[in-house]
Amino acid sequence: MKLLFDFILVGGILITLFILVLLIKVKKKVLPQKLLFLFFSFLLLVAINAYAGFHNIRSLYLITVLFDDIVIVFVGPLLYVYIKSLLNNDKNFLKNSLAHFIPVLLNFVIITFPYFLNNFYKGNSNYVDFLNENINLIRIFHNSYLIFYLLLSLKTFVKYQKVMKINFSNFTESEFLWIKKMLIGSLLVIGFDFLLILFEVVFPEYKLLNKIDLTVVAMIIFIMYLGYYGVNQSKVLLPSFLLKEDGEPIDIIKEQKTASSINFTEEEIDLLEKNLRNVFKDEKPYLDEDLTLNKLAGQIGTTDKKLSAFLNQHLQTTFYNLINKERVESVKEKLNSDEFDNLTLLGIAYESGFKSKTSFNRIFKKETGLSPSEYKKTH
Repeated sequence: MKLLFDFILVGGILITLFILVLLIKVKKKVLPQKLLFLFFSFLLLVAINAYAGFHNIRSLYLITVLFDDIVIVFVGPLLYVYIKSLLNNDKNFLKNSLAHFIPVLLNFVIITFPYFLNNFYKGNSNYVDFLNENINLIRIFHNSYLIFYLLLSLKTFVKYQKVMKINFSNFTESEFLWIKKMLIGSLLVIGFDFLLILFEVVFPEYKLLNKIDLTVVAMIIFIMYLGYYGVNQSKVLLPSFLLKEDGEPIDIIKEQKTASSINFTEEEIDLLEKNLRNVFKDEKPYLDEDLTLNKLAGQIGTTDKKLSAFLNQHLQTTFYNLINKERVESVKEKLNSDEFDNLTLLGIAYESGFKSKTSFNRIFKKETGLSPSEYKKTH
C-alpha cells in the first residue's frame, strides 16, 4: 500500500508539473490562465509536501508546509476569482478582488505561522497546544469555508453559461464544462476530507492508513482528471471561444447588464426586424461557425446590446437559439438537395455553421425531435 501511495504521489507531481509547463509555454497568457497557474502551483506544493512527509525529508517538508497549511483557505477564493475573470476584462478586476483573500492572511497569522515556528522551537507553547486540541474544529471550519466558495463559484458559473448562449452561436460546451468538472471535483475532494474528519471524531482510536493522506490521494486523482479533460483545449485550460483573434479576453459582462433596460420605438422594431430578415436571406451569417452577437449586430447596423434586447424582448429568443435554429434549417435543406449528396452528415453540419459533432447532434434533435441520422432516413 505504501508503494502504491508513493507511485501516486510521484505521478501526481509529474502530471501537475506537465500542466504548469503547458501554461508557461502560452506566449500571451490572460488573467484566467495566470490564476490557474497559481492554483496548480499550490496543488503541486501540497503533493510535494505529502511526498516529503512520507519519506521524512525534513528540509523539503518545512519549505512546503506553509503552502500546504493555507491551501484549503486559499483555493476557494482563487477559483471564485478565476470564474469571475473568465468574462471580465476590467483592468482593476484583480485589485478589486483582493478582499476575498483577507481570511487567507488572517489564517496565516493566527494558525499557519505559529505551527510553522513550532517546527523549529519545540518548547512549551500553550497556544499551539490549544490549536492541537481544537484541530478538528479548525479543519471543519476550513472545509466549510472552501465549500462555501466552491458553491458560490458554481452559482456564478451557471450564470455565465447563460451569458455564453446570449453572445456566442457556437457555445462549445465541451470546452466550457470542464470548468464545471473542476468545481464539482473540488467539492468531491473536500467532501471526502470532511468524511475523514468525521470518522476521526467519531472513532478517534482508529487510524485509516498510517502516514498515508487519503485526501492527497483524492486530490491527485482529481488533478489527473483535470489534466485529461482540460489540457487538450486549443488555448490551454481556457475555452477558445472566450478569446478574440488577437488573444485578448472578451469582456461582455458590463454590456449584458444594460441590455435588458433598452426600450424600442415601433419604428426601431420594424427596422431591426427588416434588417435581420434581409441579412439572413442575402448573407446567411449563420453559416459562419465563429459568428458572435457582436458580428451579427455589425451586419445589421446596430449594437450587440440592442440586438440582444431586441431578440429577447420582441422575438422571445436568444442569439444562440436563433442562429442554431437557422443552421438546423440549413442542414435540412442540404439533405434534400442533390448538390450535397457527396457529403456526410457531419460534413453538411460543418457546411451549415456547426463547429462540433456533439453540439450538432444535440441541437438538431432539440429542434426536430429526431437525431440527424433518423431524420435523414425518415426524409
